[in-house]
This record gives sequence, structure tokens and C-alpha cells, in this order.
Amino acid sequence: MKSDKVQGFKNHISALILDCDGVIVDSEPLSCGAWNIVFDQEYEVDIGTSYEAIMGGTSRESVKHYFSQFNLSGSEEIIQYLIKLKDQVYLEIAENKLTKVPGIDTLIDQARKLKWKVGVASSGSLTKIQFNLQQVFLEDSFDSITGAEKGLRSKPFPDIFLKAAKQLNVNPSECIVIEDTPAGITAAKQAGMYVIAITTSFPKNVLEISDQVIESYADLDLSSFT
Repeated sequence: MKSDKVQGFKNHISALILDCDGVIVDSEPLSCGAWNIVFDQEYEVDIGTSYEAIMGGTSRESVKHYFSQFNLSGSEEIIQYLIKLKDQVYLEIAENKLTKVPGIDTLIDQARKLKWKVGVASSGSLTKIQFNLQQVFLEDSFDSITGAEKGLRSKPFPDIFLKAAKQLNVNPSECIVIEDTPAGITAAKQAGMYVIAITTSFPKNVLEISDQVIESYADLDLSSFT
């Protein structure tokens, strides 16, 4: 049975847009954990394992967050060094350890059967996104991949989602987005898209700014939007 929100949703849907970390690939623990290695190695600082403040944001925002939290500072050159180091550490520790979020294959198949386009929209670098998808053998499963690039503001701004819709050649109002962070939800809503949140990274009560919250892809039937 359709939820009240789905029943009241009248837009013609032609595309499914997915965040990457925590939505396609179970990579958030390793992606965030790479910062532990970086800050321990460079500053002998234990940043802990509570990553809610950085999930969904850019690497630059993560560095700024930990600089502020631990009263650290650094030039733009140092920030860029830390970002590159984190990317390197992540690729090393994540290789052959990533898995798909359960049910993602079925979800993509559903979208294809509905003749929808399917894209990725992430605040991560294209290198990281492509690495993640290759690690779980999904690199050829998408019509477009949009990541962090010069000129695009990061989530919670809508730029990445608007660019994804443009790449897919669809109107933003024709897109369903699946996100796992408040920043991502806000960005997709700002873009004028219908947003479904999955509780892989945050509890349900934090994600209720979305149009719909699911605990797993088993709870989602895309045909309910047709």
C-alpha cells in the first residue's frame, strides 16, 4: 500500500538519483575512519568514532571541523595535503573491503524496468566514487556520475543534484533521490526532488526532514510512484 506521501505525489518520475557512501556502498565507516589515521599520524590526535558532524560533507569541511574541535590550524596548502592524504589512506584501507548496501541491485533493476534513468550524486571526489563502484562491480550500472568539482557547492546546497539532473537530461521535479544524511536530504529537497532517506548512517528521527524514511530497500517499491 502506498504511504500518504507517495499517494499525494503526482509528479511524473523519470530518474532515480543515489548518493554513494551509505546508499550504494557500505563505505561510511572506512571513509570516516580514514580521518582517524590522518589526524593520529599528523597531529597525534584521537578524533573518536562519532562521525555525524562530517557525514555527507566534503573533505575540506571535515578538516575544518576537526581543526575547530581540537584547536588546530593550517594553511590552505596543509588542508589540501590532509585531503590528499585522507584519499590515499581511504583507497588503501578500503580495497577489497567494501560491500554493497543490501538490496541495491534489486532497486536499480526496479528503476530500469520502469525505464528510469539512474545516476549517482555524491559530495565525494570522482576518483573515490569510481573506486567505490568498481570495488562492488557497479561501475557500469549508472547513466551519470556527479561528484565534487570546482564551481559546485557541496551538500546541503542543491548544486550536485541539479548537475546530476542536467547530466541525465531530466527535470529536477522528475527525480527521486535516496540519501542517508541530513545534509544530502536538504540538498535534494532544495533541488526540488522527492527524497527518500535510508537509515544506514543516521536514526530515523534525524532523517524525517525527508519525504519518506525506509530502514532497508526491502521497504521500497518504486512502482508505487507510477
